[in-house]
This record gives sequence, structure tokens and C-alpha cells, in this order.
Amino acid sequence: MSAVTPREREIIGWMAAGKTAAEIGAILGISPITVNTHIANAKAKLGVFKETALVAAALRNGIIR
Repeated sequence: MSAVTPREREIIGWMAAGKTAAEIGAILGISPITVNTHIANAKAKLGVFKETALVAAALRNGIIR
């Protein structure tokens, strides 16, 4: 399992707060497509297929609080 990047960690944190890709993109000043790319990369690294599973895995592994 590869380590998630700081940007992926930041995006997962916003996902956990209930933000959409469009909202996260606006907050971070990046496009929603870029947000979705980071999400897809993080899901691959953590071996999950759904966004809710990504947040759960990040919490379980101490990636976010």
C-alpha cells in the first residue's frame, strides 16, 4: 500500500466533512476533475472502490482524524 500524498489526505478530509468534488475544488482552487483524480488515486492506494470506503479506510489507518 503506497502512502497517500498530502493533497490526497487534504481532499479525503474535506470528503469526510461532506464536501463534493466541486466544493473541494472551489476550496482548494483546483478543478473538480483534478479532485476526482486525487480521489481515484487514493482509492487505488488504499484498495477501496467507493468514496465512503475511502473515508472509512483513511480513518481506520490514521490518515485523517
